Amino acid sequence: MTAKVAVRDLRVAYRTQKGRHLALDGADLRIGHGEFVALVGPSGCGKSTLLKVVAGLVERSGGEALIDGRPIDGTPAGVGMLFQNDALLPWRTVHENVRLPLQVAGGDRAEQDARITELLATVGLDGFAGYLPRQLSGGMRKRVALARTLASDPDLFLMDEPFGPLDALTRRRIGAEFLSLWETLGTSVLFVTHDVDEAITLADRVVVMSAAPGRVLDEFPVALDRPRDVRELRFTPAFRDLHDAISDALVAQAHVP
Repeated sequence: MTAKVAVRDLRVAYRTQKGRHLALDGADLRIGHGEFVALVGPSGCGKSTLLKVVAGLVERSGGEALIDGRPIDGTPAGVGMLFQNDALLPWRTVHENVRLPLQVAGGDRAEQDARITELLATVGLDGFAGYLPRQLSGGMRKRVALARTLASDPDLFLMDEPFGPLDALTRRRIGAEFLSLWETLGTSVLFVTHDVDEAITLADRVVVMSAAPGRVLDEFPVALDRPRDVRELRFTPAFRDLHDAISDALVAQAHVP
C-alpha cells in the first residue's frame, strides 16, 4: 500500500550570512495511513524543516517527498497544520477564527455556523464562541486553533511542538484531549516534539533524528494499548523501558559522525 507520507534521501540546504547551511542530509521517513509518528531529536537537527517540507513550505535541495505517492508541490490539499504559535486573529471571535478555512472553501453560511458549533463542542469550547483570543487561556487558544484545523477536514496532521508554549499541566491535559480526539478520527499525524514522554504517550512510532545535518537514526514502535490513559501510562514498566531506550538513542546520536 502507498504510504501517506514518504520521504526518501531528503536533503535541504539554506544560504545564510555565514554561508551554506545543510539542515537535512539523507533523511528517510515513512508514515502509514492512520499512523501517528512522533519525531524527536536535538535542537537544530532539522525536525521542523522536515515537517515544513511535507507541508510544502520549504523546498527540497535533493531527494523525494511524497503524499499518497504524489510529489509535494506547493501546499498540499488535505493537510492540517498546527504550530507553536496558534496564529489566531486577535480581532476575530472564537467563532469567526474557526470560520476561516470554511470561508476559503465556500458554501452556505448557515451550514458553516452549524459546523463551527459542532467543532467548538468537540474541543470543549461550548459557550466561548463570542470570546476574543485575548480573553482566553493558553490552553483554550490551542483548542480554538485545533478546531480551526479540524474545520478543513484534514487527513494528515502536521504538528510542530503545538503544545510547547503551555505549562506542564495544561500541556498534558491538551495532549490527552488531542489523543482522545485522534483515536476517533484515525488520521495520519507527524508530530514534532523534544519531549520523549509526550512522544511515547501519543505516538504509534517514535523516530529519532541525528544532530544537524539531520537524518533518521532509529525508530521505536510504541506497543502500548489504545485507548491510552495518559495519567497511568507513565508509571508502567513498558513506558519506562521505552523511555530509557529512546533517551539512550538521543544521547548516542551525538557521537554519530
